[in-house]
Order: sequence, then C-alpha cells, then structure tokens
Amino acid sequence: MTAAVRSMPVAAVRSAPLVIILVVATVFNDLMPLLPVGELSKDGFVYVLPFAILYFLRQPGQIAVPRVFFFLTLAFLVVVILGVAINFSEIATTWYKGRSGMSRVITQGMAVALGPVVALMFFNFALRGTLPEISRGAWIALLVMSGVAVFEIASWVGIPGLSHIHQALSVIIHAETSDFYGTRLRMTAFEASWAAVMLTFIFPFAITQGSGRRVALVAGIVVVLILLLQSRTAMLVISVQMMLFLLGFFRHRKDFMVHAATVGGLAVLTMMMIPSIQTSVLEKGGNLIRYGSMDGLIDPTPGVSENVSNVTRLAAVRAGLSMFEEKPLLGVGLGQYGFHYPYHIRAEDLRSWEVQNYATAADTENSWPPAYSLHVRMLAETGSLGYLLWLAMIVPLLLRSLSQSTGATYAGRLHLAVAMTLTGWLMLGASIDSFRFFGGWIALGVGLALWRSPGKASARPT
Repeated sequence: MTAAVRSMPVAAVRSAPLVIILVVATVFNDLMPLLPVGELSKDGFVYVLPFAILYFLRQPGQIAVPRVFFFLTLAFLVVVILGVAINFSEIATTWYKGRSGMSRVITQGMAVALGPVVALMFFNFALRGTLPEISRGAWIALLVMSGVAVFEIASWVGIPGLSHIHQALSVIIHAETSDFYGTRLRMTAFEASWAAVMLTFIFPFAITQGSGRRVALVAGIVVVLILLLQSRTAMLVISVQMMLFLLGFFRHRKDFMVHAATVGGLAVLTMMMIPSIQTSVLEKGGNLIRYGSMDGLIDPTPGVSENVSNVTRLAAVRAGLSMFEEKPLLGVGLGQYGFHYPYHIRAEDLRSWEVQNYATAADTENSWPPAYSLHVRMLAETGSLGYLLWLAMIVPLLLRSLSQSTGATYAGRLHLAVAMTLTGWLMLGASIDSFRFFGGWIALGVGLALWRSPGKASARPT
C-alpha cells in the first residue's frame, strides 16, 4: 500500500472504488430497465446507488446533514405535496395515454426525492476525503465516452471489426433505443442531446486533477465530441463552461487572456475574409440555429419550410407557461404537465405532427408530452414556490464557488467544477425537462462540502 493511500482516512479508502463507479455510472442512461422506477430504470447510476445506500446504512450515526440544504429540501417537498393535495381531485381521476395521474406522481416523486439523497451522499463522501475519487471517476467516464465514440464513428463508415464491436456494445448500452443516429454522436447515452448533458458534468470534474497537459487534453476531447454531437444546446452550454474554465485558470493572467482574445479575433477575421470559408461558416451556423443541424432542413416532406422540432418545443414551452398562469403558486401538481398539455396548445401548433401525436389520447405509442424545459415544467407543476426553492438550493452555491474558482489549487479547481456544472444545469434547464440529472446533484453535494470545510479539499491534491 502506498504512502498516499495510508494517509487517507479509513472511510475514504473503503468508499473510494464505490465513488468512482457511481460517477462513471452517470454516463449510462439507456440500459435494459430492470427496476419499476419509471424513467430512472434505464440509468446505470440507479443500479449502483443501492450499494451506496448500504454503505451509509452500516454507519448511520456518522452521516452529516447540511442544515440549510435540509430545510430547503424539506420546504420544497412540502410544496410538492401541497401541490398534489390541492389538485388531488383532478389527479385521482385523470387518465391519458395509458397513464394515470397518481402513477405519474409516484414515478416523478421518486426522481425528485432521489436528487437530494444523491446530494447528501456525495456531501458525506466529500467530507470523508473522497473528492479525488470523484475527479478520477469523471476522467475515467470521459475516457469511456470517448472510447465508445471511436467505435460509433467507425460504424458510420462501416469499418469492419470496429463496427461489429459497436453493435455488440449497443446491445448493452443502447438496449432501449436502437435508432441509428447518422453522423450525430450519442456515445453512452440514449440520444445526442443527453450525451451533451452528461458532458456538462463530466467535463468540469475531469479537469480538477492532473497536469496542464491533462487539462488541455480533456478540453480538446470535449471540443471534438461537442462538434460531433451537433447539438445547439450542447454547443451553447459547453461554450459558456469553457469561458468559465478559462476565467478560472487564467483569472490572474489578464495579459494572457487579452493576448489570446486578440490572436483568436485576428484568426477569425482572417478566415472570414476568405469567401469560401465565410460562406460555409455562415451557412452552417445559420442552419444550426434555424434547424438544429448543420446540414440545414433535413425533413423531406414536400412543402415543409421550418424545423418541426422548433415548432414542437415552442408549443411545449407556451403550454407550460399557460399552466403556470392558471395556477401560479403551487402549479398543477407534480408529473401532471402531460395531462394538461392538450388543453394549452394553440391551433397553430398543430402544424407540427409531433404536437398532433402528443395531443392525441389514442396515440399511446409515442412519447409522453415533454415540456422541453425544466424551468417551465417546474413553474407549471410546482408553481413559483417550488421553482424559487429549487433555485435557492443551487444559486447561492453557484455564486460562492464562482468567487472561489481558480486553476492554481485543487480546492480552486473543485470550486470551478461546481460552478461550471451548476451553471450548465441551469442552462440545460432551458432544453431538458427531466429531474434525473445526477451530475447536478453530485456537484451540489460537493459544493456543500466545500462550503462547510474548504480546507479539506486541498488535503490530497494530485
């Protein structure tokens, strides 16, 4: 056993492999569902979580609970319960697309309750000296995603051997969604956009350890993956995270930042002076913004002149805001967005075939009506009270970690990772509507631990 390991607390040594596996498991969310836990049943993290629960059950008296976070969580759950109770007459009798109101409350309630539990677990893991294992798990997870990406790209062009390996991997990691995505990466996730969601957690924590070369390598890998993902949201979120990353690592080198910005600006200006490059950049950038793909409008339907996905997303957001306007304090009840969706869409929204399917009760084969925005969904289902309490859990930690972020120390890098992940979580809320972003809750737990004992983070830098 090395001296570094001998100097670690016994609790950290015992939980180190478990923490690494938990972090790596966050990137798998398309496994064969084995447990009756709704949308959570496809996540690898859910199947590792029971081992973490058993670990803490063996030592219940040693579990630390952050007081402010506990009361905010309790208040949030009370608001959720009140929202369900006030709307219970509707929830108990509603039925849509083969689902009942109470079944949605139960499955979504599990997802909501699991988040604070994960944050509490990683708060305790961090206090017990396993912060380096969280960082190491993120680095391993990025390598796993990159490795799968290599096989996936090989399958696009039909390289023998590598394509067959990807097909074999897909039987396990894409057990529920076998669609072929063409030239958009999805790696270990069920779709490209969710692969981007995973990166917004893995990327910040993967840069917390290692030399400058390791950090540069991580940033380079992420840039390549994001370009291949071709996700508008991913590009925007990772771009903001990259800016925070640069600010954190070079906050004391303003001269370097000015010189880098100048060189970058001149390089872009030079390239844009070349007509072919300018036309290509503007065309591809415009296609990505308007249609969500660099290839432009890919819908072959005659007469179609806009991206159906954009129409569907706008309709979903407007429907959610309409629900919030009707019940602004406590919302329509947890998990009830889909039941109210058909009554809040507009006639013009029906030009999207997706909206038509979501609004048709007889069409049980298609997905549940998505809100496409966690912010909108929380406003619609939990009202202003629930939404503000959720923000109160995140924003103070985000601002504090942002002020402590620096690339010069391990503690500063951890603060930077927390700030980057929580910023990404808030931004992702404009495009995803699920509560199952475990990376956000892990970052929250780490941030709480850094707030409580900032000195421990630098106890074992690597």
